[in-house]
Amino acid sequence: MGTFDPEAELEKLGIAIQYLLLRDTLAAWDAERGKVYCTLGLDRIPKRCALAHELAHIALEHQRCAYADESVRTIEIIAQERKAELWAARKLISSAQLAATRESGLSPTAIARELGVTSRIYRARLLAEQVDEQR
Repeated sequence: MGTFDPEAELEKLGIAIQYLLLRDTLAAWDAERGKVYCTLGLDRIPKRCALAHELAHIALEHQRCAYADESVRTIEIIAQERKAELWAARKLISSAQLAATRESGLSPTAIARELGVTSRIYRARLLAEQVDEQR
């Protein structure tokens, strides 16, 4: 499992994590209150990935939560979510770890589990690698 600990990073920044039952999302960044909400009872891997995603919103200085109003799905919000997902994936899976997975012969699901991330974050890391290569 990777060494990046988003919970510890949030603590270093003085950002509180409030655990509660959330509908339709695992976690959310509330810039106005300066806290992250996280779904109560998440397993370790989904929690780690969700908190990394919310930490990305903080690092990227996103002010509006994309889930605050489900009726508003603008290109800007979709782009913001993609940037946060790619940022989180890069933090959770290093380039060296990603390179090592190419030789493993394991399925993407098994690789994600081995890396301590969700399949979604693993796919995002593959996409981030493509984006980085195109630069």
